[in-house]
Amino acid sequence: MKKMILLFATMAIFGGCGSWHNPNIVDPSKEKEILAQDKDFCTKLTKQNVPVGAQTDGAPPEPTTYEAVFSDDYASAKTFDECMKGRGWQK
Repeated sequence: MKKMILLFATMAIFGGCGSWHNPNIVDPSKEKEILAQDKDFCTKLTKQNVPVGAQTDGAPPEPTTYEAVFSDDYASAKTFDECMKGRGWQK
């Protein structure tokens, strides 16, 4: 739960709280539905591809520092943004 809150906060901060738009979607009434599906997909992809500290190898959690948290947040936000852009979304 803590990781999800951190991920969404990161997306809001690094994403500039901007809205996503996909010029490839012809029917505007389906844009919100497709956006929700793509956000869900990219969130899952981000959680799978961005390791969180030493916890990924079953090692005991390391004490977090600002630098480590910032690095994880940046990697998560960057991975999420790249996923959304790869699916045709723009800010």
